[in-house]
Amino acid sequence: MEELRRFFIEPAVLGGGDIAVTGDLAHRLAKVLRYRKGDSLVLTAGGETEYIVRLEAVSAKGVTGTVTGERPAPVEATVEVVVYQSLIRANRFALVLEKGTEIGVARVMPIIAARTQVHEEPSKARAERWQRLITEAAEQCGRGRLPTIGETLPFEQAVRAAPGLKLMPYESERTLRLGEYLRSLDTRPTTISLFIGPEGGWEESEVALARECGALLVTLGRRVMRSETAAVVAAGIVLHEVDG
Repeated sequence: MEELRRFFIEPAVLGGGDIAVTGDLAHRLAKVLRYRKGDSLVLTAGGETEYIVRLEAVSAKGVTGTVTGERPAPVEATVEVVVYQSLIRANRFALVLEKGTEIGVARVMPIIAARTQVHEEPSKARAERWQRLITEAAEQCGRGRLPTIGETLPFEQAVRAAPGLKLMPYESERTLRLGEYLRSLDTRPTTISLFIGPEGGWEESEVALARECGALLVTLGRRVMRSETAAVVAAGIVLHEVDG
């Protein structure tokens, strides 16, 4: 049986047995994905239950359907991974959001570090594009919930307030490998905060502050990675070693 595609909607849409979808999702279903009357799909608001819907009418202006079944939403990772990503160019930050969504990151927090070259907060239009990117990535990879994007914070504020186990990949750290450290833990952490530096790397004062705030410096290996690459690699290692 062919797996039904999943789409995220606002909770209010799922108020009863009949549903009505408008806006961008209706356009995607009708014009991009070419859904037709009688087709079925899955709608979710990011909760514990998702809904199987048979379409009754399809057009770019609006899509209507009837709920024909319910099922549990896909299970999320057992560890909450929060990526504190230093602001980088918009297309590279978008890659962190997209790939982070695919592998299971729970939240991305933009931060401003000393060597951050991009200091302006995302515009409303860019934030909306990033939200659409996250939504479509989550739909494509089968996630049951959408990761969130937090407000931009200065590094000092972020590192002091970050929850759970704080880990900072650092190019000058040569000994403590991220994966080996995680495998050595007797107890699996429920939340891991990853601090990813800008293209110019962390300044020594930031490293000292991170240590002061309880962060552990780790290495991702011999290669020097771009910021967005380090974010995806580090998050992938964490989820591989800790989830499940």
